[in-house]
Amino acid sequence: MVEKKANFGSQNVKAKSEVISQIARLIRKAGLNYEEWRYVAKHVRKQCELSPAKKGRKLPSVMNAADFRKFYEVVDKADDVQHALMLRLLFYTGVRVSEMCNVMVADVDLEACKVRVNQGKGSKDRYVLFGKSFATALRTHVAAHEKNRYLFQTRRNSKYTSRRVQQIVRQYAEAAGVKATPHTFRHQAITWLTRHSGLADAELQLITGHARRETLAVYQHIALDGELESKYQEAMKKVDL
Repeated sequence: MVEKKANFGSQNVKAKSEVISQIARLIRKAGLNYEEWRYVAKHVRKQCELSPAKKGRKLPSVMNAADFRKFYEVVDKADDVQHALMLRLLFYTGVRVSEMCNVMVADVDLEACKVRVNQGKGSKDRYVLFGKSFATALRTHVAAHEKNRYLFQTRRNSKYTSRRVQQIVRQYAEAAGVKATPHTFRHQAITWLTRHSGLADAELQLITGHARRETLAVYQHIALDGELESKYQEAMKKVDL
């Protein structure tokens, strides 16, 4: 039985390779460029009624309010100003860790309280915002590191890597007894804005850099948890069982 399965898998790979070779020959013969090929592939999928398998929705993990505060308390106790600023920027802007590592001093507009994210996910540029009170702390940081090219630099004057930031977050998270990764703060930020800002989905999409507005729907489920729980408890008080 195992041998038959292995043979079937081998035959399937061979069949796919043959199909790929045939399609490649047709594309070359027709002289299609990238955009033309995308157009053809789209309509072939439609004619053949091909669609991707539906994926289950997984809600992003966020910290509760107590753990969130505890994490930053541990960060502040470590007395590393750059770490404190860096980890707050992750939350205030909701940027991805790789995007934060690539932020240059020239990308930060301290007066307008915004950061230009160059070539973020999907090779897209966008602006993200931060609070005016945080601008004061960033202004002090920039003034103290006049020679910096990147907003945050290591002791070797090189930019931080995503891996190094992951290590830093893990270090503080373990000390605080909470679970967190750099991406956790992106989830925290979007959830907070969904719950408290009153921003429309289209506006949140501009800030967060999501390719599809539908992606923001999962944050609505998290943001409404507290309100729904309160309404549920109030309703259940009226049940006389």
